[in-house]
Amino acid sequence: MSAADRRNNRRTVAAYEGYARGYAAAVSSTPSQPAAEDLRRFAAALAPPARVLEIGSGPGWDADFLETLGAQVRRTDVTAAFVRFQIERGKQAYPFDLLTDEIDATYDGILMLYVVQHFERDQLDGVLSKLARGLSANGAMLLSHMLGDGEEWEGDAGDYRVVRWSAAALDERLARAGFAVEWESFIDSEQRPWRSVFARRR
Repeated sequence: MSAADRRNNRRTVAAYEGYARGYAAAVSSTPSQPAAEDLRRFAAALAPPARVLEIGSGPGWDADFLETLGAQVRRTDVTAAFVRFQIERGKQAYPFDLLTDEIDATYDGILMLYVVQHFERDQLDGVLSKLARGLSANGAMLLSHMLGDGEEWEGDAGDYRVVRWSAAALDERLARAGFAVEWESFIDSEQRPWRSVFARRR
């Protein structure tokens, strides 16, 4: 991991630290119909009682929904303000930096939505390999990524790093890390194309 890549990561996290409560207020606490369907399919593919690690839990709305489906979710986020927000509303949430921390257990499933775009390209192979090691045999992951090519800074102050991936390029990285893609879905969020991918550890 280069020093420049790490600085980009920290800049994005710092932006979320300042906007965590605003983000929680701006994002619906219930998933959209397509997002809910993805979460239902994800939960149905895991043997109950499924233990799920959520990376980038944010305010915890997806974890709330997943728990109504019977999953046991370990909520984690690199942004301390999101962890505090969840604790204040009575949830157990934990600080976790996927780039530097090790996953200290194995899980039936991993949920990582709206996170991939914040990693630099050279970081993604290491991230996906670490996630594969954190899954039990035949474990599965649901992740989302912004479709497209290139990278840029977004937000009012230009502090949110966004790296886009084509479906083929992302799937190649998943295969390299030992995942097999089983299904995909598409949604336009904030008028931008996003792709969700369900992949199982081979």
